[in-house]
Amino acid sequence: MTKRKICFILTALFLSFYSLSSFAQDSAVSRPAFEGIRTNNKKQLYLKAPALIIPATFLIYGGLKPVVNDISKLDNQIMAHVQQKYPHFHSNASDYLMWLPSATVYSLDAFKIKTAHSFKQHLILDAGSIAITGALGFGMRIISRNIKSFNTNNTDFPSGHTANAFRGAEILHQELKDQHPLLSYSGYIIATSVGVLRIYGKQHYFSQVVAGAGLGILSTKITYWIFDKIKDSKHSRDNVSL
Repeated sequence: MTKRKICFILTALFLSFYSLSSFAQDSAVSRPAFEGIRTNNKKQLYLKAPALIIPATFLIYGGLKPVVNDISKLDNQIMAHVQQKYPHFHSNASDYLMWLPSATVYSLDAFKIKTAHSFKQHLILDAGSIAITGALGFGMRIISRNIKSFNTNNTDFPSGHTANAFRGAEILHQELKDQHPLLSYSGYIIATSVGVLRIYGKQHYFSQVVAGAGLGILSTKITYWIFDKIKDSKHSRDNVSL
């Protein structure tokens, strides 16, 4: 029963991400005929409320563990099931899979498949999102270090592997969502598998994985928002100089 619950929850989270992300994109620009308006709105969507629903929900869910007993109860049930059914399960696959979504972006560059940004811009966005994810994740671990419910069984809050995987998945989504909408979500499947491996490897509780996913998605959105702000500022200065 617990195994079915794990599969159901993980599937529901992924499907909710897919549907709500699609809704956010469709509702943000209601008149596609106005291409100029569409372009400007896209640059401002990263930190708008519809785009933040999923990452915020994931982070809040994980952060509420010390005060919401049901979150701790579900974490313990899932961990107990994994320890009982898969006591010797161990895999290093997540160490490599977490880089696959972001690496896919460079593969697209190599095969000259059209994306939202150039190869050089991908390097900047990738490095920037890594830095922001690392900084925010480090801060969260410092804050949660002295909170017992966040550090049970030598686990850390949030899951860094999951955060990195969803960070890359969000980059892949942002780069392909206009040209290849369905393919743009493929990175989330890989990122979800990383989270599952962290749970089955007993490195993290479910809530820590969920929070890691939220952290990765949010960090990439912040990176894109900063990138566009800097790019727009430079463009404005160039126009003034002309």
